[in-house]
Amino acid sequence: MKFSKKLKILFLLILFAILWITYSLNKDFFQLETFFSNLDIIQNFISKNFLISIFIFLILYSVLILCNFPFASILSMINGFLFGTWIGGAISILGGTIGALGIFLIAKFFFLDSIKKNFLNKYFFIENYFNKNDLELMILIRIIPAVPFFLQNLILAGLGADNKKFFFTTLFGLAPWSFIFGSIGQGLEEIFINNTALSFSLVAEPEYLIPIGFIAFLIVTIILFKKKFKALN
Repeated sequence: MKFSKKLKILFLLILFAILWITYSLNKDFFQLETFFSNLDIIQNFISKNFLISIFIFLILYSVLILCNFPFASILSMINGFLFGTWIGGAISILGGTIGALGIFLIAKFFFLDSIKKNFLNKYFFIENYFNKNDLELMILIRIIPAVPFFLQNLILAGLGADNKKFFFTTLFGLAPWSFIFGSIGQGLEEIFINNTALSFSLVAEPEYLIPIGFIAFLIVTIILFKKKFKALN
């Protein structure tokens, strides 16, 4: 049984290595310059094959998230640029959730002991909080981007989060950021032409921060009121 598990882990490592090597040897293909130089071809294909295009971008986004490729956030803006804020945002939400679920399940079933030993044992208070407030932590960790996305999935896997709760909290938590980057993506060509650096300053505008702040405020309020309610009882 242990040999079978090690064989599966080896297979996953080889698969990730192949994907990363493929990316490293074809970095130019994933640059914005390449995207805009082929923009007419891409837009023409989308106009003729709209539903197929959505499916392709959904799968591509899922794979990028699963492999933790560094340009996944740029792809969120490309989704918005090509499909608009709402459809592009929806692609990012669903694709991000599927990719995150893949990371989560792989980590949960193959690397659970390693994550607990090397990380969670050092920060036991996270596990204590999770055991009492699992849904709250799972939503907060998504909406407030204090921890890298890939690491979020590993932490939740190490905590043994429920698969269904993980899926739906990820779906909900990714929504604000996905629509924000989708909205920014509509001006992606201008950002590219002006050579604007991709940073947090792009979303540091009231129309973007207010919705996120409002959602975070609601969640924190629910947490505080729940604690007060428990104290009264």
